[in-house]
Amino acid sequence: LSSKTMASIHHPNVYFIGEVVDVTGHLGGFNFQWAWASAYAAADSILSI
Repeated sequence: LSSKTMASIHHPNVYFIGEVVDVTGHLGGFNFQWAWASAYAAADSILSI
């Protein structure tokens, strides 16, 4: 998984975002922030193709 684009390294044009990536952090909105940030990174990568 590319941390910059959220794209799968093994499967082209497959992206993973949010809870599927299983990132853990402190409580209090971290998972929401991760979901939004990873979605933004993936969308930015997809739109630049």
